[in-house]
Amino acid sequence: MVVSKKETNDKKKISGLFEDLALLESYARELFSFSPLPICYVSPNGVILEVNPAFEKISGYNIYEVIGEPIENFFDKEKIRELSEETINKGFVKTKEISVFTKEKRKITVSVFTALRKSKEGEIIGYFVGFFDLSDVKKKEKELQEKMEELKRFNRLAVGRELKMIELKKEIKELKEKLEKSKPST
Repeated sequence: MVVSKKETNDKKKISGLFEDLALLESYARELFSFSPLPICYVSPNGVILEVNPAFEKISGYNIYEVIGEPIENFFDKEKIRELSEETINKGFVKTKEISVFTKEKRKITVSVFTALRKSKEGEIIGYFVGFFDLSDVKKKEKELQEKMEELKRFNRLAVGRELKMIELKKEIKELKEKLEKSKPST
């Protein structure tokens, strides 16, 4: 069997495309694994299909404890349902607060974002859920709130003291005037 030059070129092109596809897939996996933000990939019916190392780190679960489980097992059930519906209807969600529950049953407040994935035919094939931990932000928010309350109390004390000083100065002035009036004139 004789192979034509065109067939040889086609085979080379196909081989090159497969290599490019493999490189692209490798790149996507590395990027997914590299991300410092916890990310999971979820099926349209809410089953976790993949998580990155950052998800494992924050949740305390290893990949084998998460894959195949409903996303509701790891997030606030009511809010994750709403989030999933909104993602499917709108295509994405940006910065919504939700709670993640760790393996140790610790509740972590996170800001979550999602992005829908569709096949080239337009069918929903899943969605990404990414989030970042708001624990430090919430802690600083609380500290700031406490400082604001402290400043308000100090302000009330300072203003009250200042008003009292104005009253006392006025009273001293009145007493001086009375004293001047009551002195016998010489």
